[in-house]
Amino acid sequence: MVLIFDISSNIAMFRKPYTTTSLISYPFPPPTAVAGLLGAMTGLDNQADSEGAGSAAFWDYMTGTRIAIGLKKPLRWLTTTVNLIKFKNPNGDMSEHIQAKHQMVKDPVYRIYVSGGDIYNELKRRLENDEFVYTPYLGVAYALADIEYIGEFEEKTANDNYADTIIPVYGNVVVDIKKSISIHKELAPYRMNCKRGAIQTVSVFYPEYQLSKKLWMKDQGDVQITQVGEERVAWFEAW
Repeated sequence: MVLIFDISSNIAMFRKPYTTTSLISYPFPPPTAVAGLLGAMTGLDNQADSEGAGSAAFWDYMTGTRIAIGLKKPLRWLTTTVNLIKFKNPNGDMSEHIQAKHQMVKDPVYRIYVSGGDIYNELKRRLENDEFVYTPYLGVAYALADIEYIGEFEEKTANDNYADTIIPVYGNVVVDIKKSISIHKELAPYRMNCKRGAIQTVSVFYPEYQLSKKLWMKDQGDVQITQVGEERVAWFEAW
């Protein structure tokens, strides 16, 4: 069985780790961000009170969970300058600020698919009751998010080589550019350890949503694609 929900906000900011003075966002929540979102919704213990802010103990609960990510709206970008407090001064002078350019996603809507793992039943209960332990947000605390539960669906075998979601690149995936019209590729963090260190990344394809909502493949490689409701879902490997 698969749980599906949509998450939206007026902005989203999933910072790429290699950016410094200008903060650049991924166009979608990478798998690590989705893991944090699921942990917040279900109230997984992060042990930050005892281990410090660098703790990500919730990863121990993610074993066996599979996810998929879909775009439900064309991507729009917002570039702005944000005033940040300068903490380098030890005297705590709050009058010192730095200005950093931020690239954000404007009015995003994402669809999240979840299957398996120890958190499944608790996540289902939380979605059905529209009741979450911690406030969900899209990447940064000021991007408060709304969640719409779509439902629980059976998973069936799919034969055609296309997907309605982002496609993780496992094996020799060959995208049909002509049928897909336009595609983009990103390298995204997939797995972290319990100290927030990235230990695995994955390349992904995603569509130019204004032109085509589907990604067609000549060869789907080792990607698992299944039919969930009326959608073809390309799954990230289970954590």
